[in-house]
Order: sequence, then C-alpha cells, then structure tokens
Amino acid sequence: MVLRFLQSLFSATPDPSGKFDAALIRGAIERVVGGTDPRLRMASQYQKKLWTVVERAIEYVIELVNALPPPVEIGTRSFTTDPRLRALFTSPRHLQEILSFGKDLEHYRQRTNGALPVGLYGVLRMERTEKTVLGITLEGNMIRRDVPQTAVNFHQHRLMFPTGSETKTRRDLKKRAFDHLIETALERLVSVRTQKQQLEQQQRQLLQKKTKLLKGANVGLEPLLDPNVPAMTNPVAIDRRLREIEVELGRLRADSATIDDHLAKVVATLREPEQYLRLERVSLTLDHMNIKVDQDPSRNANTLTFDEIFLGNDRRIIALLIHFPSGEILPPPDFFNEANRLLYLGGQPKLTTI
Repeated sequence: MVLRFLQSLFSATPDPSGKFDAALIRGAIERVVGGTDPRLRMASQYQKKLWTVVERAIEYVIELVNALPPPVEIGTRSFTTDPRLRALFTSPRHLQEILSFGKDLEHYRQRTNGALPVGLYGVLRMERTEKTVLGITLEGNMIRRDVPQTAVNFHQHRLMFPTGSETKTRRDLKKRAFDHLIETALERLVSVRTQKQQLEQQQRQLLQKKTKLLKGANVGLEPLLDPNVPAMTNPVAIDRRLREIEVELGRLRADSATIDDHLAKVVATLREPEQYLRLERVSLTLDHMNIKVDQDPSRNANTLTFDEIFLGNDRRIIALLIHFPSGEILPPPDFFNEANRLLYLGGQPKLTTI
C-alpha cells in the first residue's frame, strides 16, 4: 500500500497551479507522521501545519533528482574509453562484480521472477575519501621523491534502484530521498531525547558521588579550598555541574514538552530540505593512479566531474545514474567449484601426508 502510494506520488505531475493532488499530499503527510512520531496526530490541525512544508519537500526532491544528468552507459567495453570508470573501478572485473552481486539486484530479480530486461538502469553510489601520500613527481628534468600528494579513493560501491527504465529508477531515487528527510526529522527528535537521557544519567551519577562524599570523613574545608583536589571529587564543583545540567535539562524539557513542540521540529526540518539533502557537482583532475594534479596539458591526467549528494552532518555520496546491458551481469558464484579449486595449487592437486 505504501509502495503504491509513493509510486503514485512521484509519478504525478503538478497541475497548472503547481499544486499536487490533495489526496497524495495527505498520504505524504501520514507517511511523515508515521515515520517520525505517530502521536503527532494528536496535535491540533497537524495536517494543516504540515501541508505546506510537505509539499515543499516533495517539490524539492523531484527537482533534485531531475537535476541528475542522463544515464552513463557503462560496461566492460566502455571501461577502456571512459576515464570516469577507470577512476571508480580497479578493473573491468571489479565493475562487473559491483553490477552483479548486490542485494538490490537480487531483490529486483525476485520481484521479476528472475527475468531481466535487455538493458538495466540504476544508480551507482560510492563514497570518496582523500588522503595525503608520499610520491614521486617530475619537475623539468628532475625527479623529486617523497613529495606530499593527495590520493583519491572511491569505495563502498553499490548498485541501487535497478529497473528496466530510467523513469522508474529516478522515481525510486525520489522515494528514497523523501524518506531521508523523514529520517532526518526523526533523528532530530531522537537526538533531543537522547541528550536528555544522557544529562539525567550524568545528574544521577553526580548526586550519588556527592552523597558518598558527604558520608565520608573528608568533607571539611580543605577539599573545598584545595585547588589540587580533582574537580568531580570536590562538592563545590559537583554542585556547580549539577546546576549547569539542571539549566540545560530545563531548556530541553521546554523545547520538547508537548506534542506541538515535536510537530514544530518536524515542520522546521521539512521547511529547509536543502540543509539535509542537496546535490553538489565536484570536479577532480586525476592521473592514472587517482592522484590529484593541477590541470596541465602536458600531464597525462583527466578532469572528471561527479555529482555528490550531501546528506547532512558532512555525509556525502557520489551518485551516478547508469545504464548497462544485463549481459554484463556475472552468473552466481558456484561455491562448490570454488572450494574445489582451492584444493589445488598452481593447477596441481594439493598433496597431503597420510
């Protein structure tokens, strides 16, 4: 039911006024409430308060995914001609393995009873990290060693949203992007709750420590005046920290005292979706070893452009819309043959001593 609703939502187009069908917006609101805090339904006019921001979030997600470039044709043959693929994968075999053995493709096969179209579409996602390494560089006729260089690594490859058409893949990506905003709103609610629990736990521990100190024999003026006494064994310092915690707890309780406050946090998240989800274009000039270099016609390097999706908290993934023939998919591994192969060394039977 939820899947059919989301398919309808992201397959629909706004009317001439730019508004979506009211039933779809109501369904989207219920998905937001169900995914964050079902108690929000008890808030006064919760649908009215969520209506504008939910519609805004839907429009934003559609625009973001539609901004992705057309699919890139990938495969073992294009590996040699597309420098992006050579930067992203270590070999044609590596590319085939990523396309062939992911859970998303397995689930797609299950939905289609194992039948695959001639051409498949999907989103290739991966992460990019950079680190400083020491390498060799040529300056004029001089070779310099141990030169700090920036190496770019692409990892955590995964094929997502495999379908038989570009439209369906983009629609699935829109559904996932909308759910990311819902998850972000939930994380903000949980974060406040977790922060309160941590402060309350710290408060209990300090009260217990203070009680033990008061029951001990060392509670005269000396520990209160001696600067060498550790802070959390000093009753004055403990009282100071307890007051700070109480002030912070008072603020958190005031911010999350009612369901209306929870609803306000969800509204605030959806009102500014670009704070938690946006598309950024990144250009990198890399040599054949994925070392960043300056743009120089005399150097054997390629300037590559990628689309990175920013997910908040400085989390980023590269998203590449792709199209590839299903003939590129490798057959499932035969574990029996693989185990049998490991019994042989260099093509000869492995000898055992009896």
